[in-house]
Amino acid sequence: MKWPKALLAIVAFLFLSLSVYPAMAFEGRGGEKVVIEEGETVEDDLFVSAREFILRGKVKGDLVVFAQEVKIEKTGIVEGDLYAAGQTIEVKGTVMDDIIAAGYALSISGQGGSDFIGAGFSTEFTGRLSQDFLFFGYQALLAGDVGRSLRFAGNGIKISGRIGGSAEVDVSEAEKEGLPPGFPFYSGLPPVPSVPPGLTIQEEARIEGNLRYIAKEEATIPSGTVKGKVEFKKREIPKKVAPPPHVVAIRWGLDRFRYLVSLLLVGTLMLLVAPKWTQRIAEPIRVKPLPSFGWGLIILVAFGFLIVLLVVSTAIISLAFRLLTLKGLAGWLFFAGLVAGATGLWGMGVAWIYVTRILASIALGTAILQAFKSKAAASKWWPFILGLVVLVLATSIPILGRLLAWIASLMGLGSFWFWVSAKSEEVTPASASQE
Repeated sequence: MKWPKALLAIVAFLFLSLSVYPAMAFEGRGGEKVVIEEGETVEDDLFVSAREFILRGKVKGDLVVFAQEVKIEKTGIVEGDLYAAGQTIEVKGTVMDDIIAAGYALSISGQGGSDFIGAGFSTEFTGRLSQDFLFFGYQALLAGDVGRSLRFAGNGIKISGRIGGSAEVDVSEAEKEGLPPGFPFYSGLPPVPSVPPGLTIQEEARIEGNLRYIAKEEATIPSGTVKGKVEFKKREIPKKVAPPPHVVAIRWGLDRFRYLVSLLLVGTLMLLVAPKWTQRIAEPIRVKPLPSFGWGLIILVAFGFLIVLLVVSTAIISLAFRLLTLKGLAGWLFFAGLVAGATGLWGMGVAWIYVTRILASIALGTAILQAFKSKAAASKWWPFILGLVVLVLATSIPILGRLLAWIASLMGLGSFWFWVSAKSEEVTPASASQE
């Protein structure tokens, strides 16, 4: 079995495990503790959701179980596939087809008729398997009999059993310290075997085919444990080489040039589509720079508050509708809130990076040309081009440039406040005169 097939099987299983609850509405068993006693036979597929599940009897079809503790006792038999997800999964009985499991601690000491595909923190395999063993997780202890090939990717694997075919091991990310920092993650976790990091092969192990492994260091392979070839690939950590100064300078120049062109294109579009509106909004930045900066800061804070309020209110209202069993309406409301929040963030991003700095460029260029008493100050293009070049150069200064860019964006946001205020003042006298 290839790696992509294994990954696909695990993803399919996780999707299936999430479907257990709806399936239980029509068939299956659920509750605090579910037990299939010895002598009891389930004639079809069985779906189970519980805190603890114990199988001592027989399931003639597939068994899909989602529980904190899953136990297949020695007398338990599953004639189809076993799909299990839980904190601890123990298989002491017989599964005549595939075993696909995901959990914290997996223990397989029984008989498997086909493949074992596992994902989780730790697995301990001491049983018999007729075909392939695949595990993706932190560690694995393999002391049983695998009929065909082995595939493992994780921190450490210890092999003392038999593998009928080839073995492929990837321990390239193994940490020398062993168990991860902060282990155990929380109290009450079941015990797991101690497995050293990397690849460990005991003298009693037997690998009938080839052994291929990727690791940081070459492992010690006892003589006679591998009948085929041993291929070791060392994981090389690429060293980051700092580019020469002229390359850094070229990259910096290209980056600033691209930024200049982007602002030039957006600003040109604004001046072509709405020239008077653009120049009118930019005017407060030149005439009232400090008030523009202050109002821009207020707008930025208010926008952040509104986004947080939108997220919280959407979540609360959606949850309320869901509790009222209006799941369809709750889903659409949540989607609408998500779209509104994303649209608002996108709009603020465009305004912050482009529109506000274009307005600041026009105000800056106009101020410079007026200081030199140039007639070009009355043009709509020369102030924009001059101010844009000066702004891009100023914001390219290390550290200081980032501060200047923020100031320009805040002033640009504040100028919108003066434009809105002016529009409201124009509307108020007009409405008063009509009265």
